[in-house]
Amino acid sequence: MNQKSEMLNQQDVIKIQEEKPASVNIMTHITFLVDEFFGEICSRLSTRAGTKLPPNKWFKDGVAVEVLSEGKPWRKGKIRLAIEFIADEPESPLDDFRESNS
Repeated sequence: MNQKSEMLNQQDVIKIQEEKPASVNIMTHITFLVDEFFGEICSRLSTRAGTKLPPNKWFKDGVAVEVLSEGKPWRKGKIRLAIEFIADEPESPLDDFRESNS
């Protein structure tokens, strides 16, 4: 079974379900908005880098980059950070059937 993923929106809510949430959570609480999570990541990266990283650049607009991949020349574009959700179970019992017939 292939696991489908979906990109979460800035206003989606995340709740950490780990038995020991402190071991995986960078937030001070276990329930938070995606936007709050992005802000915390930017804050921590800014502290380490010594500069302010604007969240809109990394999580909405994207940051201008060049990428070198195996077998390809340098390519110009943008990278954008996102949070991806992978459901434990399909939303519909027919999802697996549809995937196998595509």
